[in-house]
Amino acid sequence: MDNKTLLQELSGKIASGSISRGEVMDAISGREEKKSMSHVSLMTILYFVGAVIVLIGIIFFIAQVWNDIGAFVRVSITLGLGLIMTMLGLMLAKEKEKHAIGLVFQFIGGLLIPGGSMVLLSEFSTGVVHMWPIAITIGIIFLFYLILDFTQKNPVLTFFAIGNGTAFIYLLIGAIIEGRPTFKYDDLYAYVTMIIGASYLVLSHNFRIGWNRSLVWILQLVGSIGFYVAAFSQVENIFAGQILYFFVLGAGLFLSIYMKSKALLLTSTIFLIVHFVYITGRYFADSLGWPISLIVLGLIIIGLGYGSVEVNKKYLKR
Repeated sequence: MDNKTLLQELSGKIASGSISRGEVMDAISGREEKKSMSHVSLMTILYFVGAVIVLIGIIFFIAQVWNDIGAFVRVSITLGLGLIMTMLGLMLAKEKEKHAIGLVFQFIGGLLIPGGSMVLLSEFSTGVVHMWPIAITIGIIFLFYLILDFTQKNPVLTFFAIGNGTAFIYLLIGAIIEGRPTFKYDDLYAYVTMIIGASYLVLSHNFRIGWNRSLVWILQLVGSIGFYVAAFSQVENIFAGQILYFFVLGAGLFLSIYMKSKALLLTSTIFLIVHFVYITGRYFADSLGWPISLIVLGLIIIGLGYGSVEVNKKYLKR
């Protein structure tokens, strides 16, 4: 079919109402947008790869001259440079053509600022730096990024707001319980990690629409791993808890369908397989039923693999 015939047929369908002009325009603009997005994605990847290389270069440079410079210079090339990078990134991100490179500068700055703040505390403190000053400093950085994210609205700022906010929670707890050797640190941190992991999943669900879409899979991956590891640490030596852990993982699988989350499906499946291996190895390794358990376990793993693929096809394809 030549172009003239194709255009005539398309005009006839538009005239008859079987295809609207809007649908034709949407198809054309969608194709162009797909090409544009592909180009932007490649450009962004190159930007961030370059940013990582630059950051590595900065770290090596600082390490080489660290012992030859004074306290003021140390703070300047860590915290000062981080703030300059962030401010430069904010200015560049306001221009559409320079938005991606602006995010890269913000990314570099976001990695330098917390470390530079610790350098500031270390260089100008009169003695041992305790947990409270560290927690307060990270809390200030968290508020700094929270305000920036509220005004600028981009995923890099959101990423560092969440990262510093998470660090602040752990450091604050550490500061509160500092000097109490009888306190059960592990249990407390495990429960906090479970709460934070669940919070990440809630955030990822809310971020599906908006400027933070690119953070959804990271939050789902990190949140689910943190939750599962922390939950297992609390049931490792309790048989009833180990059985309950299967239901927790099963709930994670159902949640992955509801949230249409491939990351949650992947982590739930992997942790379910690992827990099967753990249970059979712990309770059946020295018995005659061990080979049979291995056979059953292998079949279960195959079934889980097949089920994950089918769930992905039926429920998670967007």
